[in-house]
Amino acid sequence: MGGAFGVPTDFPVYQGAALIGVKESISSDGTSVSASWDADTSLETVTAFYSDRLNQQPWAVTAKDPVDGTWKFRRTDGKMTGLIRLSGHGQRTRIDILLNK
Repeated sequence: MGGAFGVPTDFPVYQGAALIGVKESISSDGTSVSASWDADTSLETVTAFYSDRLNQQPWAVTAKDPVDGTWKFRRTDGKMTGLIRLSGHGQRTRIDILLNK
């Protein structure tokens, strides 16, 4: 689960993924949090995890961009939207998210 520096505790984080970094920015438009993890697992496995977990309450995938691989998602309570991009590097996968509160 999440919970690292502005990432909601109920945000799904792939088990065993190592946190690379988190940045929280506060502006007049609201708060945004960017975070990255590295998983020692194939892109296909991590993609299947997020395809399942980001479609369970309180999260919902709202769009997938086939060109750059970015998915849009939101909290079903309307309190947050986000983007996730998964990129494979051999047998490793990088997970990048941007949350807007």
